[in-house]
Amino acid sequence: MVTVEMAFAALGIGIALVLVAGLLSLCVTQIRCVDAASEIARLEARDDHAGAQSVSARLDGADVRVEVGATVVTVHIRVQAHPWGAMLPPIGIEATARAARE
Repeated sequence: MVTVEMAFAALGIGIALVLVAGLLSLCVTQIRCVDAASEIARLEARDDHAGAQSVSARLDGADVRVEVGATVVTVHIRVQAHPWGAMLPPIGIEATARAARE
């Protein structure tokens, strides 16, 4: 009787660890997107297009949109994250940043 309970407990702990690792991966991806969006917005506001392209190139598979207005630069980044591999559908992560033009 005790062995079956231990097997279910070990299975539950294993599933919980996989879920926590996936959630941690999503948090890291969100932080990277926000950081990249703000850096691209700052660089575009300073008219450093080459630097902004370099930052955009570091984001694998990301959809980066830059909107340059008269006074404000807005950057939208969208990424499809696969925290648990191909077992589950991807989760969309978005980040937006704005910077005043210099």
